[in-house]
Amino acid sequence: MFVIVESDVESVARNIKSPYGTYSLLKDKNGRQYRVGESPGDITKRVLGYRISRRVMVLGAWMCFFFGSVLEYGWGSASTLVISHYGWTTVEGFFNYTVYVLFEATVAAYIFSRLREKGLLSLRRMLWLGAALLIISYIFFANAFAAWISYVGYAMIGGLASGLAYAAGGGVISKWFPDKRGWRLGLANGAWAYGAVPFIIIYTDPKLFYAADFQFILYLTGTIIAIGLFIASFLVCDAPKNWWPAEVDPIAVANGRSKSRELKANPPAVAQFTTQEFFATRQGKAQMISFTLALAASLFNVSLYAPFGAAMGFSGGIAFTVGAAGFAFTDGIGRPTQGWISTFIGRRKALTIFYLLMGIGGLGVLAAGLAHQAIIWAILAVLTGAVSGSCFVFDWLIISDYFGENNVATNWSVPYMLKVFGGAFGGIGATTLLVFASGYGWGAVTGTFTGTVTYTDLSWILAFLVATIFALIAAALVWFYEKKPTIEEYIKVREKLGLPIPSSVSQPSRELAESTEASGGGE
Repeated sequence: MFVIVESDVESVARNIKSPYGTYSLLKDKNGRQYRVGESPGDITKRVLGYRISRRVMVLGAWMCFFFGSVLEYGWGSASTLVISHYGWTTVEGFFNYTVYVLFEATVAAYIFSRLREKGLLSLRRMLWLGAALLIISYIFFANAFAAWISYVGYAMIGGLASGLAYAAGGGVISKWFPDKRGWRLGLANGAWAYGAVPFIIIYTDPKLFYAADFQFILYLTGTIIAIGLFIASFLVCDAPKNWWPAEVDPIAVANGRSKSRELKANPPAVAQFTTQEFFATRQGKAQMISFTLALAASLFNVSLYAPFGAAMGFSGGIAFTVGAAGFAFTDGIGRPTQGWISTFIGRRKALTIFYLLMGIGGLGVLAAGLAHQAIIWAILAVLTGAVSGSCFVFDWLIISDYFGENNVATNWSVPYMLKVFGGAFGGIGATTLLVFASGYGWGAVTGTFTGTVTYTDLSWILAFLVATIFALIAAALVWFYEKKPTIEEYIKVREKLGLPIPSSVSQPSRELAESTEASGGGE
């Protein structure tokens, strides 16, 4: 353990007893508190009944993402046969995806995160509930004789299950790794994409997934991922608020003297922002808008790259399978790489670059498809997949680094709820654009049109351009507006909300904020 240098610390409370042992409560120059001394083994022994390390919790979080991802990333491949078999319209199929996003991102992410932060629902019970709902969702999906059956089962029930898994995994990494989140969060979060790859390969193989026997494959899918999520429930729990690893000196980090390259590029938040305070910052508002635009572009890629490839005549070939499965795979393995890169150049700079690449990459996929170059289309789809999940990784990273870990689950869920708007574009919105741009009317959107809907090249061009513009605007917002909040901005937010300045915030910081405001300065 590091040695506490009294001159570096505003205050120190030693040998405080807790259910997990004893700890010291440190306060840095900004008034932020750090709870140092309790080991992960002691905490997990008390909470879970047995000791596990932080490394094991990375595995548990990874499993949450891996098994929870199949509903979302497997949808594009599995839905083709199901929609055809039960006679849904294309619009009905994509509306199902939009309903799924609504429940996964709003109801599950926000409500259950609130219950979790208040201590009313443990991670283990969250994941048990998610596992049970996964099995139910695939039973509904396998027997979706009408589209509404899938809306209730796959979209609503499955969306709740998937959202529980997602919220659980991200919160574990954010809370247990305040000192080194980057590639660990990317590693766990990446499983949200490539977790579906084994199932996508099955769904795209007509010898394995065919009309006479596809129900069995869907039952098997639900059972496997439910068991996986159930096992993960025994490998995770939450850290106490303000917890910090005993081997890292948080005061040295706060004073810019850390030897950690990641903490130098991404120092911890100056304060623990509540959700109300998060809303009140310009960075919080910018994060909500940029995340919504970026995930709209990302979910467009997830839901429409494969149908676009099929429309260009690539379905059934090796290139199509490589493009569809490879996109999800690189989306997954790209996330730890993104997190790792951000440890060197900082979160904001890294995210700006990734959003730019996502927008430009989409244009390349469009051009290759229209040129009917299947191999080039597959290569570019795989490469674009490597950055398409960046918004999801960095929503966790930026909110943890900018606004603190204590309320990370609810603070993260605020912009994540806006995934429903991105899902609306990636699902029904983009499909509606394709329908109208191809010369069809509302009948083709609502499903009353009895003919075959064929999308024109112009409609694909318009849809891809909208997605690209969204990604580029998101990049601009991140670069120009999402600089980390300072302690002075934290004080201004509290004052704007009519809240008292916490006694833990040091007087020098308050005086500096007042002088900065009087001089018209500030970031």
